[in-house]
Amino acid sequence: MRLSGFRHFLSRLPSQSKLSLSLSQPGRIAGCISPNGLRFGSSTLETVRFSKRICSVTSIAVMDGDKASSTAATSETAVGMSNERNCAEAHCGTKAEDGLENKNERHKKGSNKKAWSKNKKKKEPWYRNRGEQKRQKLQPGELEDADEEGKKERPKNNRRQDNWDANAPKTTPHEGSFAHPDMQKLFHVEVDVPATSNVSEGEDAPDGKLPKRKLGILVSFLGSNYGGFQINAGQRTLQAELELALFRAGIISSSNFGWPSKYSWSNSARTDKGVHAAAQVCSMKGEMIFHNENSDISLEDQLNAMRKKVNEYLPVDIRVLDIERVTKPFCARTNRDKVRYQYMVPSYVLCSREEVSNAFKSTERDTANETGNRLTPMEASNIVSETITPEILQQARSKLVGYRTNASQMSRLKDALKVFEGTHSFHNYTRRIGANDASATRYIISFVPLKPIVVPGEKNDDTTGDDTEWIPVQVTGQSFLLNQIRKMISAAVDLARGTVTREKIEESLTKKCRMKVNVAPAQGLFLDRSFFDSYNRQKAQNSDHRPLNWVEGEEIPAAVKRIEEFKNDKIIPHIVKEEANEGNFLKYLYCQDVLHAHDIYSHFDSSESGKVSDDLDGI
Repeated sequence: MRLSGFRHFLSRLPSQSKLSLSLSQPGRIAGCISPNGLRFGSSTLETVRFSKRICSVTSIAVMDGDKASSTAATSETAVGMSNERNCAEAHCGTKAEDGLENKNERHKKGSNKKAWSKNKKKKEPWYRNRGEQKRQKLQPGELEDADEEGKKERPKNNRRQDNWDANAPKTTPHEGSFAHPDMQKLFHVEVDVPATSNVSEGEDAPDGKLPKRKLGILVSFLGSNYGGFQINAGQRTLQAELELALFRAGIISSSNFGWPSKYSWSNSARTDKGVHAAAQVCSMKGEMIFHNENSDISLEDQLNAMRKKVNEYLPVDIRVLDIERVTKPFCARTNRDKVRYQYMVPSYVLCSREEVSNAFKSTERDTANETGNRLTPMEASNIVSETITPEILQQARSKLVGYRTNASQMSRLKDALKVFEGTHSFHNYTRRIGANDASATRYIISFVPLKPIVVPGEKNDDTTGDDTEWIPVQVTGQSFLLNQIRKMISAAVDLARGTVTREKIEESLTKKCRMKVNVAPAQGLFLDRSFFDSYNRQKAQNSDHRPLNWVEGEEIPAAVKRIEEFKNDKIIPHIVKEEANEGNFLKYLYCQDVLHAHDIYSHFDSSESGKVSDDLDGI
């Protein structure tokens, strides 16, 4: 008999029956426990388990109590046996015989098994009636309360939430948004926020409301008065200011104000505290406030009116330069192909060490060389604050501010910047990243200096008002590490002025080298462009959306003209004025050529990397 037939035979045995099997060869029968709990065995068969190995049952004896009745089984019947040889085999009293079935007989018995399995009643899964079992455990008085509790709305996810409250609001405004009462009190901002309706993202707006569309927003700003771009609790950030202006203009609804995820906010780059941007790109889902089906106003005019409306609620150091319709899946961060930064280098940082020493001659201090130890940023900052008085700073400025570069210096600077182009390991040009870390490898597309410009100085009580020459340096890459651009500028300037060799710089870009590289001041850095070439080529051309034409080309778009206007009228004069008031580049030269004259570009062991990584933050 087959395995299924053998099980059916066992299920019909009386509850106190004993089973004796004689097999033609040793084997085991697994799962031979009938529904009434019988265990099968005899004096010669202790454990019986099924397997797929073929054996023959020569006889089956069934004993009911003391009386035994024998039932003859068809000789040479097959029972499925397993090939698992690690289980203990049950040996039978009779000798093994060769009882293999032929192929036709196996097919015939297989059809009988299929017919029997169709008529077999399937058991219900153990979890099918679990809820009913729980209800049966409740007392009759508790049954009604359980029904009422089940009617409460539960969270959509299946994760356990011990502190879940059905009556509590689903979410709260972001702690860094001006929709939060604490931010309003902290910065004395009055915002009239109507009661929210908790309309979730993606729901269709009720009839009579304005349509929502995905928008790309081009923004320029000065970052000196803000704690960075990204929204952050307890700080006045650029994203929070933009959100407030968009809300007051009506582009962000009251139900979404304070929840950036609801209107799908994203930005192409994150700028740190004090860093400026000429072309930051943001994406969001906003309401078309000038949409009117009965009007003939074009989409371009609607977007231009929205831009002007938002600027009415923004401070003067933040401007929205353009707004464009984008495709629904567009994301300013993930759709960006590359980014370009610009660093303003004052020409006097290219002067020789002797000229720097003469400018700071009255200090006559070489603290770093007295002890021979490397100075930490805190120690260097304390020395600068104690040594560089406003009088000494003014004296050094008067000697260096009139410095002008020549063609030979510009050629050396161009060659020095070209060393960083391509794919390299920039673990020496960032913080707390080892040489074997994959994130240290970056690709620099281009790194070039532009033609020097002369910026007029402002005359006041503290400055001389002399004109200063600045060299714009532009670097384009896919992405950058923390402090990477400022450290590359510092190394390239030292290479151009002859204080370090080209071999040293090339060695610093190899994974085997661990080297100290100082960092240039943050005041000269700003975000210049974000590029969306793939989006313009693949997405926008296949739809009714216009490409994000925010870069230079044969024809200069109006948005690009606004970018250049903000950069030349706001950002660059602000950098020049900030240097005239604070002298950050003069202090940087003092640290480079006096305090760190002998320990810069020095090697250190990998065991010191954790300690020295903090020293690489610069002044």
